[in-house]
Amino acid sequence: MDEKNGELHATRITRAAAGLAVSICACVLGGKALAQSASGNAVDSAVLDEVVVTGTRIRSAADGSRAPTPVTVVSTESLQATTPSNLPDALNKLPVFQGSQQPRRAGDGSSNLASNVLNLRNFGSQRTLVLLDGHRLTPTESNGTVSVDTLPEMLVSRVDVVTAGASAVYGSDAVTGVVNFILDKSFSGLKFNLNYGESTYWDGSDFRLGAAFGHSLFGGRGHILASAEHFHQDPIATFDRPYGPGVNVLTGSGTATSPFIVTANTRRADSAFGGRVNSCAAPCPALGEQFVANGVLGPFDPGSKSGTANQNSGGDGAYSPYTTALAGVRTDQGFLRFSYDITDGINFYAQGSAAETYSYGWHFPAKLTPVGATTAPTTANSTASVFFKNNPLLPPEVQTQLGNNGLSNSSNTFSLGTYITDLGAGGTTGTRNFNRNYNITSGLNGVLGRFHWDLFYTHGQNRQHVFNLNNSNYQRQFAALDAVTAPDGTIRCYAATQAATAAQYAGCVPLNAFGPTAITRQAFDWFTQTTLYRMNDTMDNAGGSFSGSAFDDWAGPIEFALSTDVRHLQYEVTSNADPTAHVDCTGLRICNPSLPLWAQPVSGQVQATNDVKEVAAELEVPLLADVPFARSVVANLAGRHTHYRISGNAQTWKVGLVWDVNGTVRFRGTTSVDIRAPTLNDLFQPVQASVTGFIDLHTSTSNTVFLVTKGNPNLVPEKARTQTFGVVFEPRFIPGLTASADVYQIRLDNVIGPVSATNNSVQKLCEDSGGASQYCSLFLRPFPFADHSAANFPTNIYSLNLNTAMAEIRGVDFEANYSKDRFSARLFSTYQPTTNSQAFPGAAIVHLVPPQAATAPKTRVTGVFSYDIADWTVGLQDNWMSGYSQVTQDGQVWARPHVKPFNSLDLNLQWKWQALGADLSAYFTVQNLFNSKPDLVPAGGSVGLFYPVPNGEDIMGRYLTLGVRGKL
Repeated sequence: MDEKNGELHATRITRAAAGLAVSICACVLGGKALAQSASGNAVDSAVLDEVVVTGTRIRSAADGSRAPTPVTVVSTESLQATTPSNLPDALNKLPVFQGSQQPRRAGDGSSNLASNVLNLRNFGSQRTLVLLDGHRLTPTESNGTVSVDTLPEMLVSRVDVVTAGASAVYGSDAVTGVVNFILDKSFSGLKFNLNYGESTYWDGSDFRLGAAFGHSLFGGRGHILASAEHFHQDPIATFDRPYGPGVNVLTGSGTATSPFIVTANTRRADSAFGGRVNSCAAPCPALGEQFVANGVLGPFDPGSKSGTANQNSGGDGAYSPYTTALAGVRTDQGFLRFSYDITDGINFYAQGSAAETYSYGWHFPAKLTPVGATTAPTTANSTASVFFKNNPLLPPEVQTQLGNNGLSNSSNTFSLGTYITDLGAGGTTGTRNFNRNYNITSGLNGVLGRFHWDLFYTHGQNRQHVFNLNNSNYQRQFAALDAVTAPDGTIRCYAATQAATAAQYAGCVPLNAFGPTAITRQAFDWFTQTTLYRMNDTMDNAGGSFSGSAFDDWAGPIEFALSTDVRHLQYEVTSNADPTAHVDCTGLRICNPSLPLWAQPVSGQVQATNDVKEVAAELEVPLLADVPFARSVVANLAGRHTHYRISGNAQTWKVGLVWDVNGTVRFRGTTSVDIRAPTLNDLFQPVQASVTGFIDLHTSTSNTVFLVTKGNPNLVPEKARTQTFGVVFEPRFIPGLTASADVYQIRLDNVIGPVSATNNSVQKLCEDSGGASQYCSLFLRPFPFADHSAANFPTNIYSLNLNTAMAEIRGVDFEANYSKDRFSARLFSTYQPTTNSQAFPGAAIVHLVPPQAATAPKTRVTGVFSYDIADWTVGLQDNWMSGYSQVTQDGQVWARPHVKPFNSLDLNLQWKWQALGADLSAYFTVQNLFNSKPDLVPAGGSVGLFYPVPNGEDIMGRYLTLGVRGKL
């Protein structure tokens, strides 16, 4: 599918969804609308016997009163009361979801990240397990995570958030916890929702439309549910936001002589929009000049130097003016469910969902990469930016200024440093991403005396197509750089005039890069192409559970739960480009055969499968009841054995205890071992290759070499050791108040993370071991390790995922709920002072968690308040993040290390009325009421590529949403 067809397809989807209407009735933020935490009173008592709170498979623990694992339960109504855009936007305002991926946040604006992926405790989204009604979902990302955009939000009644390790209960990936979306399976009627939003900058418009329907069948024995949603969000350009035009970049090396510092108006000192003469064979009077107009050379102002080479402040250098800060997104989702009571104790159900997300954005200009030297480049070592001085596209006076000697060899060449912006945003590199997801589940569940049982089967598939637009083909670019005058007087590519290569380069368009608008669309289209990556993930999952009361001991009934799970996973990646392909220099006079064919990374192809078999047991044993200082003491034990066909066996377990002192104070705690198994992408990641400069300690030589990134089939599961301890307070003398505080600690070993041969510490570990270290496998050499001659320079070096990293976090969560009459309030807070990681033994301990690009605030607080006045509801939500230090390692020096705190306030007004037998409500929401801006915190790297705020912070600014909901 090309870009044009992709746009047409997305337009058809938009039109088809325009007749839908969406709903979840966001009623009052308080009273029954706001479910309490699992410390007690988890849900409305009218449906308590039908609800199982996530965190345990013991059904008697449904009210959460005896659950040792901290669980936060929030209703859909309460989430959408302050954030009507979607459930993920609302969830991400809860402190525990710091670091989640979402389209509205800095760093997630590129179109291949424009989806909502939850991340508990900023510990890696791949370590947060997302469930729908307790069942696993097909991964939507290569790291095994699930985009919650694929879920039927219209029919979700509540979200359970388990904030402790739960692998013994739910299996792999539940290292930091579980997020379980619970369907309202008994919903009857029709409800709709329609809203439109706009930012204070008149951009980022979004539109949501859809409907949900439920109805009883067959005299009440059957029930049908259906929902559909459509969502659209416009992209936002970086330069349309306050910090964008400043082109701020983090420069320096973090030392006392070169501290990290924010450099404004950053420019590339070796490049210009019209092309800078960056290197030139002598004689060359024009060395260092730029094309100030098409075919006209003039002076070049390099600007003021910063602490990073070629990233200067001011001057005439190039930068990226067309970066997308937030991607454009369109999502369509549909869901259908049928259930039937075969008998009074047996229920059958079948459900299916389909979702598609289309996202798009522009990232960085195509480039003519400069050689970077002031001496003449050679054709054997050149990059795709070298021209002959006698190129007929150059005016004669310019050829003279360049010192043309009339020859077509290395003595008569020059190179340009150019950011190609001649064609606007459509002439830069960009991404189009189609993600299609299908899930079908059927099952039986029922009651047999005092026992509950459940059987299910799920088949799901996710298809992701990523189009990399305007990817430069270096071989074609080399051909286009070498222009000659043909016998007929036309200017053609040299390779197209030679008999041996005329057919291959028949369509070659000579590249005139000599000026700000000199490059034509025809020339650009010749050397750029769309490369395509396709990923298919398939999951077949069958399982069952059996739970109930075994017998009574001296303190009450002993409850148990048994479960088993079998999964077959398939992973396939295809691509229209070969990552190992090199430039073929046949027939090219200017060429470098060491370069990869493509400027932007492309993926190889792979097919892989894995099988998982699991069996688990959970036991709840009351130890004391109604004795002094112990209203009850209950122990919870869980264990799971898992067999992975590829990585072998894994065991997880959990021990928990709840001590209810007197009904007012309750203590709870857990200790557990949890795992994250390597995904098929971790194990068999498609090959990607790039060229890099490499200094080899083994042979004491340096040269360019291919850096190959690929999977590692020898990985084993990550292993976490988790402890939590908390107290719950429900004072009788303050009716309506519940408060809890839970301390947590997670240490993760065998962490799967990338280790690259380019790291000098890795090289040294290999050298010190005499070739015996596992890190020596990252260097492919032609001769045995004992050979230290220059001839043993690596032919390839590797970046592989290894089980050598460590990560740990420590912190405390606080939650309080209060409601009385027309007023309700809820407070969430998390304090995480410790976040450390180590890439491999001997490496520096870094105060952040891979793969995050920045440190994070230690404290986050969210307060939610609402008050009812007749038919009106006024709601406020305040979101505060503490400041923090950017220093990640001992000895780092920053000119301004501290990041300022950030606070935003949301306002929601709702008015409810009835008309034509329908309950209706209109709402007006202002997120970030005072348009608070995050601190100016740029990243290092390419100038203009990133919006300069802390990674993960919402950059939307003040956002106004107007909508209406209704229920028939």
